[in-house]
Amino acid sequence: MSGVLQPTFAAGELSPSASARTDIARYYTGLKLCRNFTVMPYGGVRNRAGTRLVAEVKDSTKRCRLIPFQFNDVQTYVLAFSDLNMRVMKDGGQVLYSSGPNIGQPFELALPYTQNDLSLLSFTQSADVMTFAQPAYKPRELNRLAHDNWTTAEINLAPRIAAPATATAVTGGGSGVSQTWRYQVTAVLDDGNTLDESLPVTSNPITSHADVASATITWTAVTGANYYIIYKDNAGAGIYGFIGRATGTTFTDQNITAVKTDTPPNGNDPFVGTGNYPGAVVYYQQRLIFAGSDLKPQTVWTSKTGLFKNFGYSVPNKDDDAITFTLSSNKVNRVRHLLGLRKLIALTTGAEFTIAGGETGLSAKTVQASPEGYDGSSIVPPVVVGNSAVYVQARGNRVSSFGYSLNADGFAADDLTLFSAHLFKGKELTNVAYQKVPDSIVWYVRDDGVLLGMTYVPEQQLVGWHWHDTDGFVESIACIPEGQEDVLYMVVRRNINGVQKRYIERMASRQITSIEDAFFVDCGLTYDGRNADTAKTMTLSGGTTWGFPEVVTMTAVGHTPFTVGSIGVNYSLKVVVTDENDDQTTEIVRVEVVGYTSASVVTVELQIVCPAPLRGVPVSTWARQVKTLSGLGHLEGKTVSILADGSVHPQRVVTAGTVVLQEAAGIAHVGLQYVSDMETLDLELKNANETVQDKKIAVTGLTIRVEESRGIFAGKDKNHLYECKTDRDEYELPIDLLTGQAEIPISNDWQGKGRVFIRQSDPLPLSVLAVIPEVTIGGR
Repeated sequence: MSGVLQPTFAAGELSPSASARTDIARYYTGLKLCRNFTVMPYGGVRNRAGTRLVAEVKDSTKRCRLIPFQFNDVQTYVLAFSDLNMRVMKDGGQVLYSSGPNIGQPFELALPYTQNDLSLLSFTQSADVMTFAQPAYKPRELNRLAHDNWTTAEINLAPRIAAPATATAVTGGGSGVSQTWRYQVTAVLDDGNTLDESLPVTSNPITSHADVASATITWTAVTGANYYIIYKDNAGAGIYGFIGRATGTTFTDQNITAVKTDTPPNGNDPFVGTGNYPGAVVYYQQRLIFAGSDLKPQTVWTSKTGLFKNFGYSVPNKDDDAITFTLSSNKVNRVRHLLGLRKLIALTTGAEFTIAGGETGLSAKTVQASPEGYDGSSIVPPVVVGNSAVYVQARGNRVSSFGYSLNADGFAADDLTLFSAHLFKGKELTNVAYQKVPDSIVWYVRDDGVLLGMTYVPEQQLVGWHWHDTDGFVESIACIPEGQEDVLYMVVRRNINGVQKRYIERMASRQITSIEDAFFVDCGLTYDGRNADTAKTMTLSGGTTWGFPEVVTMTAVGHTPFTVGSIGVNYSLKVVVTDENDDQTTEIVRVEVVGYTSASVVTVELQIVCPAPLRGVPVSTWARQVKTLSGLGHLEGKTVSILADGSVHPQRVVTAGTVVLQEAAGIAHVGLQYVSDMETLDLELKNANETVQDKKIAVTGLTIRVEESRGIFAGKDKNHLYECKTDRDEYELPIDLLTGQAEIPISNDWQGKGRVFIRQSDPLPLSVLAVIPEVTIGGR
């Protein structure tokens, strides 16, 4: 008999077809099942946090897509695009109008995109401007002015400054050999960051004679112009070259030789008319780049350098001119996505291209596009993890990473789904979000509403897949930074009392500071009656025995919370006591208001013995407790799980939007139950000379190493589970979270292949760092 340690589950859930691959390292770090558990980067697994309700979408009969918008680390939003409209989510809530006729109502912006257009909507962002590309619409911009003030308009590719209205040339006279001269004048806006040159205005032709050879040009002033540039055509060929600039509205040409390699810009808007609208967009090397229209699916258009709305060019070309080029391939490969890494990446329907220029960047003379692979890409956008692009291949059921490889001396793709292919068989991925902090997880939505997660740390070669289900159908996801973490938002379609509802929900944090704050229910809400102001205290006084059911006085200082209606309301007071050994204990008392004296004084009945540290002492750590929880209409008719004051409460059915607790609670989380399951693979001894998979294996003991966990059930399968019991000394306080080794009682009939099944069905945290079954191995 011996213990067999599995100290990591970093490979995540492995495919049944890989269940015999005991010759590879992933077998010894993999799982047979990883449901509603996430793989942590350092190898353990933990049950995912629950989701909080943010809001119902505007129209639950219409699909909704979530798009992240990040201005900086503090100002981050999730944009909820639905049929012809957009709403805004921030910090777990819906942004409301702060003023005006719609004050208090959800902010809403009209958009041209229908619900059927959203899957092909590509976007990129620069500061507080987001640019959209969709093959059926002219490119569009979204501008953020305030939390509740957003504007949108089709992108205007005209220069930011107008050309002079007129330009007039006057000859200097003379005689002899003559030439016809003509001039063009442009206005220039220099805002300190970029230069924007207007389209040119052309002057009248003049005749210049050889003995004088001069002319004076005047033009109308342009508001906002910093200076003007003058170009000349002295050969009648229609080619204008640079001759000078002026800050005023006049310029004298003393037979200046025109620089014909520096010509005036021409206006160019390549996105005019149906079929010419691009489907992909990105910023790269100070250019705004579009690609993939219906009529030109392989063509790429870049703006001028630093001028994101100027797609003009000169003849001959300048290095900073706009560029238009078409990818060459043996078949038509529509550009699906553009992405900036070491090079510009173009992911098409049939191949992956890298696009690069010279040492000074992209230019019309140096741009080169090279095919690097032929997997093709689906409509799901790629995400950047480290130095690689993670993308869904063309058929929608395989995920690859695409990045620079030293071994290949170039860009190469790596299949990330090879050992977990069963999660994708017959399915298609429809949506993606990357959660960098805390665990580096790439999340995908599967077309059956299941949420897939891939914990991915490429520098450690860590790829671990896990899957997550709920009482509903996940449709869209987005991830943005909020506080110290990246937060996952999702649109979930649920059936509530026979009616289809679409809810925007936010996954709670997995960083738990106290068991009372553990949130492990879906589509849930929280009642929190705890005091958050240290200046607001409660003091109990006048006691004799200080035991139940003595009536004492409770006095509020710094606030006036009481009314006649406070009678019957419960409060809890607690204090943390530190002894001489610096050990801390928590003391608590519960009281019920039985008499009203004033807005700051009531009489209360002790529900339990009042500990000495709470007698006659002002306490700011108090909570107003309730027994009836309302506001749950979004889960009407559903059976919900409840965590009340850190303890698991029996499930309840939501009726008329309410549930009634057995005991009043100061903090309660209420929502849908979800079950988290993990199961190890058939036991194999890693360094043994022979296999044990053809032998009888009896598990005679089980130790699980956990971190900050409660509610541990384990057994040989889901039908034979045993609970790790935790003793408690005080009924009033929740059981502490366990970090260390949990011993699981074992039945005498645990015969099989040495697998271990672990389940968490309560709304409690469970982090499994290792499993150590004690096994006896017999004959065949």
